[in-house]
Amino acid sequence: MPIAITAAHALANRRERQFKQGIAKSFFRRLYLGSEPARSGNPEDSKLELPQAYMVEQPADSTVAPHFHDTNQFQLFVHGHGHFGKTPVDGCMVHYAGAHTPYGPIVAAEAGVHYMTLRNHWDSGPKIMPASRDQLRKVKRVHRMAKHFASYDDDALKAATVSVCDLVALEDDGLGVRQYVLGAGQGSELGYDIAGAGAYAFVLAGELQFDGQHLQEQSLIYRAAHDPKLELIAGERGASVVYLQFPPEPF
Repeated sequence: MPIAITAAHALANRRERQFKQGIAKSFFRRLYLGSEPARSGNPEDSKLELPQAYMVEQPADSTVAPHFHDTNQFQLFVHGHGHFGKTPVDGCMVHYAGAHTPYGPIVAAEAGVHYMTLRNHWDSGPKIMPASRDQLRKVKRVHRMAKHFASYDDDALKAATVSVCDLVALEDDGLGVRQYVLGAGQGSELGYDIAGAGAYAFVLAGELQFDGQHLQEQSLIYRAAHDPKLELIAGERGASVVYLQFPPEPF
């Protein structure tokens, strides 16, 4: 059954954290789903079998060192400016990295950057490069990136017709990212015909009704691979939703 997490719930879980090996300054994390990483957090054993989702609030003028993770992940940038590797970050951007695919650094400018970190499985935390190079497993390195999000002011979003835009075109293994735009009161089914290995839907703007819950901007839904497609209805403000679907883990 899909799991919905409100933005208010995540904000109540906002905590200051430190991970000196990866970032010199302290940062804030909003936990949405699952358990925090062991590095820079307090993992909960009872939640290690759940997917893992949280928002990182990276402070101004800070750098997250290049690193990799043991599991596939999406990062969805929703605020601020800076650089992701050599790519400028200016507003919304999505990055996918397969397990054991190094990436970074993530450099925040004067306003900082906020980004969702979304995983199908719990991850213990970043393996910093090049110090962790001997831990890299021999798998295909997979990166995907998209920046061309449709943007709407409040009136335009409310009046929009239902539209779907592929940000990362669906691949044979199920990897794909879409943006759905729904005007006020409009409904849509979210998902692909290829189920992949699980997916998240993030409310980028506006509001949704889902399974009896009112989901404001920055709320999140997790859909397991065996769950039916998501049936969503936009609230009075309309809604812009990003749907991010995983491929299977490489091992």
